[in-house]
Amino acid sequence: MSSLYPIPLGIATNLGYSGYRKGSLSLDGALTAAVVGYATMANPFIGYGLTLITFYLVGSKATRFKASIKAQHETHPPAAPTVAIEKKDGKRKRDTTSGNRNAVQVLCNSLTAVIACVAFRALNRRDGVDPLGKEVLTVWRGIDVSNLLLTLVVGGHYAACMADTLASELGILSKGQPRLVTNPTRKVPRGTNGGVSPLGLTVSALGGTLIGLVQTASLAVHYHLNPPLPTSSLTVNAPYFKLIALFTAAGFTGSLIDSVLGATVQQTLYSATSKKVLVGSIRDVIQGNKDDAPEPIWERIAGADVLDNNVVNFLASAITAVGTAWVGLRYL
Repeated sequence: MSSLYPIPLGIATNLGYSGYRKGSLSLDGALTAAVVGYATMANPFIGYGLTLITFYLVGSKATRFKASIKAQHETHPPAAPTVAIEKKDGKRKRDTTSGNRNAVQVLCNSLTAVIACVAFRALNRRDGVDPLGKEVLTVWRGIDVSNLLLTLVVGGHYAACMADTLASELGILSKGQPRLVTNPTRKVPRGTNGGVSPLGLTVSALGGTLIGLVQTASLAVHYHLNPPLPTSSLTVNAPYFKLIALFTAAGFTGSLIDSVLGATVQQTLYSATSKKVLVGSIRDVIQGNKDDAPEPIWERIAGADVLDNNVVNFLASAITAVGTAWVGLRYL
């Protein structure tokens, strides 16, 4: 394949544009998503790109699944209105820069994995690349990694992200009322940061399993098409089942880490009048309020106002990625 990876460039550009056109990404979010997608997919190991695409597609489906029911329990700050811009030639162009996810949100859900993917590409310019190789490679002065470590980081990162997305988007549909992860005896409204339910915990583990299946299937195809060098230490009998189990555990653990952070250092506001949880910051509500629209009274029901959801997502996925690599390097 060309070192420029034109096919991944086309796919990444299309995904970014599609998200912008549908309104799920702001303009800067779409541009960032395209860069993230290319940096991930432009790689000698196809599994990284397939993992990202799986997360994007499944996460998008989960977000749209029974959205009307989820809207009964959550409310979002008013979005900035769509603006029609007058161009010099008299034609009007729609401005959709108020999409759902901006550049910061995209990066908080991808940065750790992107760094690992870029490092993998930079360190593997020869034939016979082994994504599970244990050979020590030097990234920078005194910083040594292996392909196995980088693959575990990418898988652990997306296992946590997938698990958190499914737990948030599907767990809220649980029939029973969730309980606060730091105080299981306390029931909390659906959508509360740190609220967990049997359904949410189950789908979080399944999210990790899905990432494990995609990674192992990609590895099997990669080794079939690109047999590793005889010096490879792992892939004569690649530990596929161990990898699936590891990523399943990573998804479950990553979701719990996110919940603990959400219950302690991320504020949850609840309106007793609308019986909804606020998704976002109260500052966004104040800035987005228009005219004389009624303003619900928001009450803090969990967590301290220390971190926002973006930082919580970044920390949970990064911690899980590092933890997955630490465990995998010792037991695979």
